[in-house]
Amino acid sequence: MSSHRERIFKQGFQTVDGGAVAEIYTRGSQPYRKIVNGRQRKPVGRPVMVKAGMRAIEWESIRAEKPFYELCEVATPVHSMFAQPHLLRMAIVGEAKMMDFIPDLQVTVDTAFAASVTRGVPFVDAVRAWKPRSPGTISTMIIEVKDDDDPRNHDQAYQNKLALAEQAYRAAGWFFLTVVKSEHISHPITDALVRKVFLKRKATISAQDLTLLRDAFGDSQTLSWRRVLEALGDGPKALAKACSMHVRRLIAIDLSTPLTPSSTVSRVQDNRPIFELPGGLPW
Repeated sequence: MSSHRERIFKQGFQTVDGGAVAEIYTRGSQPYRKIVNGRQRKPVGRPVMVKAGMRAIEWESIRAEKPFYELCEVATPVHSMFAQPHLLRMAIVGEAKMMDFIPDLQVTVDTAFAASVTRGVPFVDAVRAWKPRSPGTISTMIIEVKDDDDPRNHDQAYQNKLALAEQAYRAAGWFFLTVVKSEHISHPITDALVRKVFLKRKATISAQDLTLLRDAFGDSQTLSWRRVLEALGDGPKALAKACSMHVRRLIAIDLSTPLTPSSTVSRVQDNRPIFELPGGLPW
């Protein structure tokens, strides 16, 4: 990993206790720090993610980070993701001590979705409630992921640092969210469906596949899951292609109910697919 770092942001901001200064440093397109280094004594992973530009995203918490990153990969309101994205360095004016913070994840999301989860709607519930809409704005959201039994959940000094980080990110024009497993990540209906789609996410799709699906939709905005699979040729390959199309934001499977042949599948027509098609946008 490159040792070169670049400062991309520096700004003062007001807190309830006075003034503070924040700086953000990145290592370009590389994670700011590497997690998987061969020395861990706990499970770690680095799956390749479509929404990370087909790069590996490293996780070090099998109970919280792993399922949350899988949820982000499958969640249609999430457009892109980048783990360990930067170093946030903060200082209270008049104090010599610096506070450093490297967040778990940086995502690009629909602005309305970011506003919803930062107002208190659990992340997984906001994903379940999301519906395709016409093009809108997108925003950067910084996310810290915690398991329920993480001792830092009750560490007041750490919580104060997160509160200061939230104010710093707000000054940068970004959203900030702390995600806890039991509240934000897991849902008894959605978990199995997310896992099913995630495992098929890297299937190859072609312009011809999209043409077949476009013909099946016709003038309709929605189609049944059965018709989607039939249009793609049925069988395991059709299932994998449909899941890949969902992750690539070409279609959106309804994640709020168990997947059945009659489940609703919608076009995603916000002009931000993760799919390169010569000559124009997929739809």
